Amino acid sequence: MVKSLGRKAISGTLWTTADRLVSMVLQFAVNLVLAWVLLPDDYGVVGVLVIFIAVSNTLIDGGFASALIQHKNPTQEDYSTIFFWNTGFSLFCYLVLFFISPLVAGFFGMPMLKDVLRVMGLSVVASALGQVQIVRLKRNLEFGTIAIVNLTSYIVSAAIGVYMAYNGFSYWSLVAMTVVNQVMMTLLYWLLAKWRPSAVFSVKSFKQLFSYAGYLLAAGFLQETCKHLQGVIIGKRFSETQLGLYTQASKLDQVTSYAVPQALVQVLFPLFSNLQDERERFQEMMEMGIRVISAIVFPMLLILIIVADPLVLALYHEAWTPCVPYFRILCVGGVFVCLQNVNFYAVAACGYSKTLFNWSFYKWGMLVVLLLIGMFFGMQGLMWSIVLSNINIYLVNAVLARKYVGFALSRQLRALLPPLLAGAVPALLVYFLDWHWLLEAVVYAVVYVAIVFCSGMKVVKDFKFIISRFLKK
Repeated sequence: MVKSLGRKAISGTLWTTADRLVSMVLQFAVNLVLAWVLLPDDYGVVGVLVIFIAVSNTLIDGGFASALIQHKNPTQEDYSTIFFWNTGFSLFCYLVLFFISPLVAGFFGMPMLKDVLRVMGLSVVASALGQVQIVRLKRNLEFGTIAIVNLTSYIVSAAIGVYMAYNGFSYWSLVAMTVVNQVMMTLLYWLLAKWRPSAVFSVKSFKQLFSYAGYLLAAGFLQETCKHLQGVIIGKRFSETQLGLYTQASKLDQVTSYAVPQALVQVLFPLFSNLQDERERFQEMMEMGIRVISAIVFPMLLILIIVADPLVLALYHEAWTPCVPYFRILCVGGVFVCLQNVNFYAVAACGYSKTLFNWSFYKWGMLVVLLLIGMFFGMQGLMWSIVLSNINIYLVNAVLARKYVGFALSRQLRALLPPLLAGAVPALLVYFLDWHWLLEAVVYAVVYVAIVFCSGMKVVKDFKFIISRFLKK
């Protein structure tokens, strides 16, 4: 039984990793194709509504998905209760979105938002209908099914979106991608999963699950609202064009600042959990994680800042070149973003999730304050306010790691400075070259790797350790 669970866990890890990596590549490729057809305004129309969809989905879930996963033995009554709650509340949320759509359109001065929000809101109902199916698949460690559903749905929706974009449907192609993707996912979950709800709704079951889920609901609502607030500010104070440019810069930055570090943290978190009672080895793992992430992400961010102009022009086209300054500023913030989760998950692995939640009020509240100040200094002022928020979040997580894990901030700086300095040297060299940007990137990578190996940096041993651990598994 234990071996069977172990094999399922390893298989699930592999499927989840494959799902993330393939999805990231597909989304990046599809975004490139669409960017050659659509304009920044088209992305801005959809981008301004993201906060409404994200918050609605958070309210509908209400933390019940996590509550059902955390529950030792959820019953058919529990599953059915949450299914009917999600369905009913999603319909209520859709009606709210439907009737406030004229107000939203008037607030942003974009008449088309009325119909767009009403159509995009359908994805909220579709998502609610599939949530319990996802929970059951996760509890049974059937991550292969989840990966297949995710990838199949995205491929189908992307094909429809690209077809519509090339046939002149502008922002409606992005709307169609969102709705079709969610509807396809729900349909496939119902076809592949065996569970069906019973005609029962238990108030007792709902209250028991909500006692756990309510805590997560508050955290999720706060996070999603603050995280998407910059879209509302840009759409209201500036224009849909500026919002579209910011959206594209953010998507490009996500690949390095978020996706790569998150994949590495997924590997490190189980190690943290296993070593929480061995404080010295725990701290060594944290230090190793910081070195590895810094060694991979820092040089990527530095070279991207240098070649941003020709890179954006090559990947997209001249209509998108105004997003280059935004992208460069976000890359500066990426230096701190990529290390946030190492500290966060280290504290979480030691069982201080409530402390992290309490501090989230300060972190996300400070983001709101900085955004409200930054918007008075134009778009670049708003971008720098996001960077300051990233620095603040990193420092808070680092201070918490010092308090609860004993990992001093000075030790973190000693771990991240060598990769940063090693990346700065070839950056200065490439900056004064006037070659093709691809050749500059190759030269940068060769010089950086040579410095890392020739200087005998500890991160070389770290990579060997991680690779050997995976080969052993």
